[in-house]
Amino acid sequence: MATSASLRSLEEEVTCSVCLDYLRDPVTVDCGHVFCRGCTANIRPLCPRCNKPFLKENVRPVWQLASLVEKNIERLRVDSGGPPEQRGARLRPQHREKPHYYREEDGQLLVLCRESQEHRSHAAVLLEKAAQSHRKKILNHLSTLRRDRDKVQGCQAKGAAEVTLAALRKLQEQRQAIVAEFEQGHQFLREREQHLLDQLTRLEQELAKGREKYQARGGKELARLTLLVSELEGRAQQPAAELMQDSRDFLNRHPRKLWIEKPIAHVTRRRTEESSDKFVCLQQGRREFQGKLLRDLEYKKVSVPLNPQSASRYLKLSEHWKCVSYGDSGYQGGYRYPGPHRFDCEPAVLGTRGFIWGKVYWEVEVDRESWSEDEEDRDKEEEGEEKEEEEEEEVAYGDEYGDWETDEDEQSVGEEEEEEEAEEEEEEILESCMVGVARDSVMRKEDLSLWPEDGVWALRLSSAGIWAHPDPEVELFPAVRPRRVGIALDYEGGTVTFTNAESLELIYTFTATFTWRLVPFLWLRWPGTRLLLRP
Repeated sequence: MATSASLRSLEEEVTCSVCLDYLRDPVTVDCGHVFCRGCTANIRPLCPRCNKPFLKENVRPVWQLASLVEKNIERLRVDSGGPPEQRGARLRPQHREKPHYYREEDGQLLVLCRESQEHRSHAAVLLEKAAQSHRKKILNHLSTLRRDRDKVQGCQAKGAAEVTLAALRKLQEQRQAIVAEFEQGHQFLREREQHLLDQLTRLEQELAKGREKYQARGGKELARLTLLVSELEGRAQQPAAELMQDSRDFLNRHPRKLWIEKPIAHVTRRRTEESSDKFVCLQQGRREFQGKLLRDLEYKKVSVPLNPQSASRYLKLSEHWKCVSYGDSGYQGGYRYPGPHRFDCEPAVLGTRGFIWGKVYWEVEVDRESWSEDEEDRDKEEEGEEKEEEEEEEVAYGDEYGDWETDEDEQSVGEEEEEEEAEEEEEEILESCMVGVARDSVMRKEDLSLWPEDGVWALRLSSAGIWAHPDPEVELFPAVRPRRVGIALDYEGGTVTFTNAESLELIYTFTATFTWRLVPFLWLRWPGTRLLLRP
């Protein structure tokens, strides 16, 4: 290896930098560089190696070098790579020579044949000089890359440490906090449960004690009356003379006393009613708590604008497609977007955004002009019903018998009530709204039953009440009539849950297996009412 390297170094020394072949009749110029005599005669008086000028008259032969090249030329050719036909694989194919110059304008390696007029215009530098500059650039860039690599490694190590330590520690703290919060909640619920159960136990004991007392007093009074009846029956069988003796004193000694006592004391009855009210509050609180957890912890709030192309001609949409109102004649929903996607028979509209996975939540606000008037009428009706119940209770305790109705009167009253209820139901169906979800492929050119079988899961709201729309529909009795309904869709879980978005009370939950794309669904046939999508 050392011998080959020495020969290659010697080869470089005896190679002419002009013709790139071994020196023939070598001569030296003023700067000391050595070239072939013929090459110096055909080039400009500038040294090809250092670009210093020289005088051709000062060119001097180098006899020792000429003798060295002539004696060792064949051995150099063999040791440097074999015959010329094999060395040509490492040379430029055009010149059969090794490149010694570098052209900066296009980055090409060149063999400059100074004897050829073709290459005299090439602006090039020596390959070694260009390589030094290029190597310096590479080393600088390499240093920069090494610094970047060190930074990335440091960031990676730091990030891994943060993930494995800080993030995991934070998750563990959150886990402990969640367990502690739920344990406190469980303890609180257990205490409240025990408190309510203790109250019920005390009420049961009071009722049992009152029943025993009532039965004891009733038995005592019954025995007194039985003895008095027996005595009077025997007295009535006596002869007239004996019967009339001391008749006034007898009646005075045994006056008519009627014992009537309520089986449940007033205080116990009041406490029982309070217990019932507490149970209602418990139900309402549990529903509100459940609704809040469902909304805030499990579901993602989404914005769901309406699709104007699906809007019925009876509906009017706002410009931002978040509000819909009802009209008797066609509005923008019908005339602007006629086509196969529009509801023709039902006053309905779908949302533009559909869902095929995940848990999402949005709200629908029911904005009605006469809400306050309806509430006043409802409060008056409730007050009237309470007064009627109190009067009926007083009558029941005051009079032992009331007026009896005949079968004909009862039948006629029942028929009138059924007719009134049918008229009210028909009016409620005509003036109501529905909110929920539907399949995006729901029928739009025919009448719909608006049931889950048709791909609709919705609540129906009116001034008279709220109904869930399975088949058959179910009337609901929330504690507060919702003005803003929250809709929580769990696609994978197969549930659609409705809540009161203001009080967070849980209203109703549909269960199904969803295989279609679901979209928000609104149905409105209620003049003076608007439905607004939130957020």
